Amino acid sequence: MLDGKEALVKGNFEKSVQLFTEVIEKEPENIIALFSRATAHFRNENYSAAIEDYNTYIEINKSNEKIYCSRGNAYMVIENYEKALDDFNRSIDINPHYPMAYFSRSELLKRLGETEQAEEDEYTGNRIQKQMSRAYYESQGFMFEDPQ
Repeated sequence: MLDGKEALVKGNFEKSVQLFTEVIEKEPENIIALFSRATAHFRNENYSAAIEDYNTYIEINKSNEKIYCSRGNAYMVIENYEKALDDFNRSIDINPHYPMAYFSRSELLKRLGETEQAEEDEYTGNRIQKQMSRAYYESQGFMFEDPQ
Protein backbone atom coordinates (compact mmCIF):
# COMPACT_ATOMS: atom_id res chain seq x y z
CA MET A 1 0.00 0.00 0.00
CA LEU A 2 2.66 2.50 1.01
CA ASP A 3 4.70 1.87 -2.13
CA GLY A 4 1.57 2.40 -4.23
CA LYS A 5 0.83 5.69 -2.47
CA GLU A 6 4.43 6.81 -2.89
CA ALA A 7 4.33 6.02 -6.62
CA LEU A 8 1.04 7.94 -6.91
CA VAL A 9 2.44 11.00 -5.14
CA LYS A 10 5.56 10.90 -7.33
CA GLY A 11 3.42 10.78 -10.48
CA ASN A 12 4.37 7.22 -11.46
CA PHE A 13 0.78 6.28 -12.17
CA GLU A 14 1.42 2.99 -13.99
CA LYS A 15 3.52 1.65 -11.12
CA SER A 16 0.92 2.90 -8.66
CA VAL A 17 -1.83 1.04 -10.53
CA GLN A 18 0.29 -2.12 -10.56
CA LEU A 19 0.97 -1.95 -6.81
CA PHE A 20 -2.64 -1.20 -5.87
CA THR A 21 -3.77 -4.03 -8.15
CA GLU A 22 -1.59 -6.40 -6.13
CA VAL A 23 -3.25 -5.22 -2.92
CA ILE A 24 -6.75 -5.57 -4.44
CA GLU A 25 -5.98 -9.11 -5.65
CA LYS A 26 -5.26 -10.06 -2.04
CA GLU A 27 -7.99 -7.87 -0.51
CA PRO A 28 -10.78 -7.31 -3.08
CA GLU A 29 -12.80 -5.11 -0.72
CA ASN A 30 -9.94 -2.82 0.30
CA ILE A 31 -11.69 0.45 -0.43
CA ILE A 32 -8.58 2.53 0.20
CA ALA A 33 -6.68 0.58 -2.47
CA LEU A 34 -9.68 0.85 -4.84
CA PHE A 35 -9.93 4.61 -4.37
CA SER A 36 -6.18 5.04 -4.72
CA ARG A 37 -6.02 2.93 -7.88
CA ALA A 38 -8.98 4.85 -9.32
CA THR A 39 -7.12 8.08 -8.59
CA ALA A 40 -4.02 6.74 -10.34
CA HIS A 41 -6.12 5.72 -13.36
CA PHE A 42 -7.75 9.15 -13.42
CA ARG A 43 -4.41 10.98 -13.19
CA ASN A 44 -3.12 8.73 -15.99
CA GLU A 45 -6.18 9.75 -18.08
CA ASN A 46 -7.59 6.21 -18.09
CA TYR A 47 -11.07 7.39 -17.17
CA SER A 48 -12.95 4.18 -17.97
CA ALA A 49 -10.69 2.20 -15.60
CA ALA A 50 -11.12 4.90 -12.94
CA ILE A 51 -14.91 4.67 -13.30
CA GLU A 52 -14.75 0.87 -12.96
CA ASP A 53 -12.84 1.21 -9.69
CA TYR A 54 -15.24 3.88 -8.42
CA ASN A 55 -18.14 1.57 -9.28
CA THR A 56 -16.54 -1.32 -7.39
CA TYR A 57 -15.97 0.94 -4.38
CA ILE A 58 -19.62 2.07 -4.48
CA GLU A 59 -20.78 -1.57 -4.49
CA ILE A 60 -18.95 -1.94 -1.16
CA ASN A 61 -19.72 1.46 0.36
CA LYS A 62 -22.45 3.70 -1.02
CA SER A 63 -22.09 6.47 1.56
CA ASN A 64 -18.86 8.26 0.64
CA GLU A 65 -19.37 11.69 -0.90
CA LYS A 66 -15.79 11.80 -2.21
CA ILE A 67 -16.27 8.71 -4.37
CA TYR A 68 -19.36 10.12 -6.07
CA CYS A 69 -17.63 13.46 -6.63
CA SER A 70 -14.54 11.73 -8.05
CA ARG A 71 -16.60 9.51 -10.34
CA GLY A 72 -18.59 12.57 -11.39
CA ASN A 73 -15.36 14.27 -12.41
CA ALA A 74 -14.39 11.25 -14.50
CA TYR A 75 -17.79 11.31 -16.18
CA MET A 76 -17.44 15.04 -16.79
CA VAL A 77 -14.06 14.58 -18.50
CA ILE A 78 -15.55 12.04 -20.91
CA GLU A 79 -18.52 14.39 -21.42
CA ASN A 80 -21.14 12.10 -19.89
CA TYR A 81 -22.74 15.11 -18.27
CA GLU A 82 -25.94 13.42 -17.12
CA LYS A 83 -24.08 10.83 -15.05
CA ALA A 84 -21.68 13.50 -13.80
CA LEU A 85 -24.55 15.66 -12.58
CA ASP A 86 -26.19 12.67 -10.90
CA ASP A 87 -22.94 11.91 -9.06
CA PHE A 88 -22.35 15.50 -7.95
CA ASN A 89 -25.93 15.69 -6.68
CA ARG A 90 -25.51 12.38 -4.83
CA SER A 91 -22.29 13.64 -3.26
CA ILE A 92 -24.09 16.75 -2.01
CA ASP A 93 -27.02 14.65 -0.76
CA ILE A 94 -24.61 12.53 1.30
CA ASN A 95 -22.71 15.53 2.66
CA PRO A 96 -24.08 19.01 1.97
CA HIS A 97 -20.92 20.44 3.59
CA TYR A 98 -18.46 18.95 1.08
CA PRO A 99 -17.21 21.95 -0.93
CA MET A 100 -15.54 19.99 -3.74
CA ALA A 101 -18.91 18.64 -4.90
CA TYR A 102 -20.17 22.21 -5.31
CA PHE A 103 -17.02 23.28 -7.16
CA SER A 104 -17.24 20.26 -9.48
CA ARG A 105 -20.95 20.75 -10.12
CA SER A 106 -20.26 24.43 -10.78
CA GLU A 107 -17.73 23.48 -13.46
CA LEU A 108 -20.23 21.12 -15.05
CA LEU A 109 -22.99 23.72 -15.00
CA LYS A 110 -20.65 26.22 -16.68
CA ARG A 111 -20.05 23.69 -19.45
CA LEU A 112 -23.81 23.30 -19.80
CA GLY A 113 -24.34 27.07 -20.00
CA GLU A 114 -26.13 27.27 -16.63
CA THR A 115 -24.06 30.21 -15.42
CA GLU A 116 -26.39 31.46 -12.69
CA GLN A 117 -26.60 28.07 -10.96
CA ALA A 118 -22.84 27.57 -11.52
CA GLU A 119 -22.12 30.84 -9.73
CA GLU A 120 -24.41 29.84 -6.84
CA ASP A 121 -22.57 26.53 -6.46
CA GLU A 122 -19.20 28.24 -6.57
CA TYR A 123 -20.36 30.72 -3.92
CA THR A 124 -21.66 27.87 -1.73
CA GLY A 125 -18.40 25.91 -2.10
CA ASN A 126 -16.36 28.98 -1.16
CA ARG A 127 -18.59 29.73 1.84
CA ILE A 128 -18.29 26.16 3.13
CA GLN A 129 -14.54 26.14 2.59
CA LYS A 130 -14.15 29.41 4.53
CA GLN A 131 -16.29 28.04 7.37
CA MET A 132 -14.16 24.90 7.52
CA SER A 133 -10.94 26.93 7.53
CA ARG A 134 -12.24 29.22 10.24
CA ALA A 135 -13.36 26.27 12.38
CA TYR A 136 -9.94 24.66 11.97
CA TYR A 137 -8.05 27.80 12.98
CA GLU A 138 -10.37 28.40 15.92
CA SER A 139 -9.70 24.83 17.07
CA GLN A 140 -6.00 25.77 17.05
CA GLY A 141 -6.59 28.78 19.31
CA PHE A 142 -7.00 31.58 16.76
CA MET A 143 -9.95 33.88 17.25
CA PHE A 144 -11.71 36.02 14.67
CA GLU A 145 -13.78 39.16 15.03
CA ASP A 146 -17.09 39.12 13.25
CA PRO A 147 -17.21 41.90 10.65
CA GLN A 148 -19.68 44.65 11.58
